[in-house]
Amino acid sequence: MAKQYGSRSNILLEVGTNELEVITFSLEWVDPTTKEKQKGSYGINAAKVRELVALPEDVTEVVDSPAAVRGVFLLRDRTIPLIDLCTWFDYQVDMTDMDRRKWVVIVAELNGKPFGFISHGVDKVYRISWSQISPPPEILSGSQSITGICQLNDQLIQMIDFEKIISEIDPTMEIKSSMEEKEVHEIEEKYDKSVLVVDDSQVVRIQVIRTLEGDGFKVVSHNDGLAAWEYLEELRESGELEKKILAVISDIEMPRMDGHNFCRRFRQQPAYDKIPILLFSSMINEALRRKGEALGADDQVTKPELDELIERMEKCVTKLNP
Repeated sequence: MAKQYGSRSNILLEVGTNELEVITFSLEWVDPTTKEKQKGSYGINAAKVRELVALPEDVTEVVDSPAAVRGVFLLRDRTIPLIDLCTWFDYQVDMTDMDRRKWVVIVAELNGKPFGFISHGVDKVYRISWSQISPPPEILSGSQSITGICQLNDQLIQMIDFEKIISEIDPTMEIKSSMEEKEVHEIEEKYDKSVLVVDDSQVVRIQVIRTLEGDGFKVVSHNDGLAAWEYLEELRESGELEKKILAVISDIEMPRMDGHNFCRRFRQQPAYDKIPILLFSSMINEALRRKGEALGADDQVTKPELDELIERMEKCVTKLNP
């Protein structure tokens, strides 16, 4: 079994409509207290998914790898890490009662690298609005790698923070900067405005904020596009916008309002003409890059290249404010 997803289906979505396609899948486990079987429904943005494949028979274990990493497998000459989501969530799976013929590996591309995630079955593909996805309770988002929750028919779907998972499993996915101390002081002296960071992933948002602040930038942040938009509009209406905001760095995937819709609104407001907006996401591919360009994004950078992001952000600031 192999089924292609990703950019070919997602490209059909209109630019800036605040819509996405969600592939829903299930995980099954045994409650350690009651010993009863449990089943949860989860979601992943179809734009991240490259294909769905059967659980591979040949999986090579990797020495000293995290517990959630079953090993690696080959898919058309590409070596792909295989991640067990149940192990990641600390779910106990009854291996004697599971029908592995139903298991599906979701092959996703994150930060330009392929990863395989074990699910216990893929259900449907839904086209929905980001406004249907609500941020999870803080205790859930902070500890369980969930970035959003939505109701689809009679199912409660949890959107998984796959970026958090891979950043903890693969050290090369960590967002960091190598800026020297001299450069930090130059930035502190040069800019007295703040960079607005918009990202629904708590882990990514904290990494970006700490890095920007460590590099001498002032930072304000919000965890979704709607909250960021309302913040900017308050500044604009109060006449404080030009004094406060240097640039905007936005993720694409976010509850309530995604980065593309946020970018579209941003560029339709003349008051923001001197403020660059950059999209910083793990899922920028050719199709999504074209979307960002059509919406007026000043630049687009794939996570975790934060050094490159800062350099290009400064170029955008200079270009708009010669």
